[in-house]
Amino acid sequence: MLLNDLFIVDNWQAGNGTLSALIHVQVPHRIFDGHFPGRPVLPGACLIQLVEELAASVTDREVRLIRAGPIKFITMIDPTLDGTVAMTLTGKEQAVGEWQITAEGINAGMTCFRFKGVFRAV
Repeated sequence: MLLNDLFIVDNWQAGNGTLSALIHVQVPHRIFDGHFPGRPVLPGACLIQLVEELAASVTDREVRLIRAGPIKFITMIDPTLDGTVAMTLTGKEQAVGEWQITAEGINAGMTCFRFKGVFRAV
């Protein structure tokens, strides 16, 4: 789990299959010891894990990513410059226990991340 560890959520708003949250990246954090020393950049895998953890909140169930569509890492997130990400997720149940989730992250006023995938309840 990265929520309440690497990521702290602020200003959480959910309803009608949509979740908006302001995410703060914690610096210093051990993940930046290797990614990258002296020039921290938030790993893309952490953003995908964040989407999974937030998707669990949208669906109100623990979920796992079963199929990823387009994932775009548009700009790097340097948490020492601006460690805040405005994240929006939209979820729609496709079949019983499966949700199509789209997500977008905005950092420093620019879209930094876009994601589309299918999650299944576990």
